[in-house]
Amino acid sequence: MFTSRKTPRGGEILRFARRLRGFTQAESAASYGIEERTLRRWENREFDPRWNDVISLVEDVYLLDILDVIGKINHDDSHND
Repeated sequence: MFTSRKTPRGGEILRFARRLRGFTQAESAASYGIEERTLRRWENREFDPRWNDVISLVEDVYLLDILDVIGKINHDDSHND
């Protein structure tokens, strides 16, 4: 049976993808052209990133497919229930 999952928040997606690829926050921010503090705030849920920033970081910097990343997050969460 198919169970519905909520789409993870942008910061959660960014942190998961960054760790999956082995990037530091400093490397990620520099590659994307933002301050490290901005990325840290996104990942710590102090501010919500815009979806175009989430998608661009995941796909252009980390070279991952956004839907695959969301699927992996949901798969990991289903094992923690």
